[in-house]
Amino acid sequence: MGEAGLRRPVNYATWHAGNFGPQVLAKAQEKKMGILALKAMAKGVWPKGAPRTSPKCWYEPMTDPHEALAGLRFTLSHPVTAAIHPADDKCLKLALELVPKFTPLKPEEAEAIKQKGMTAGLIFRYPRDGKG
Repeated sequence: MGEAGLRRPVNYATWHAGNFGPQVLAKAQEKKMGILALKAMAKGVWPKGAPRTSPKCWYEPMTDPHEALAGLRFTLSHPVTAAIHPADDKCLKLALELVPKFTPLKPEEAEAIKQKGMTAGLIFRYPRDGKG
């Protein structure tokens, strides 16, 4: 996206288990780029055989309000310019209902979501070797 902005997944799974976290945001901040946080409400890959309840999403979105709020709180607790909702009308409506309830994560909540993120199904992984 050039020097103007960075579009990257910023959710608890990619941040912790996908090695797609602090170094990506740090590089964007170093370059004074805006950060559009994608996939804040991404749960993971669709489980095999699961019904696609959000057919516009290639990944399984968080549709449970408690889980979706935790995902949004995680993403919005970082220095992002904006969090982009999933491409699904129901998810947009849910995000709009939840964002006014935003409060930054407390340290114990951050640790709990880190543990959840370490076991989540990844939709992205940052290449550890600098390739890809």
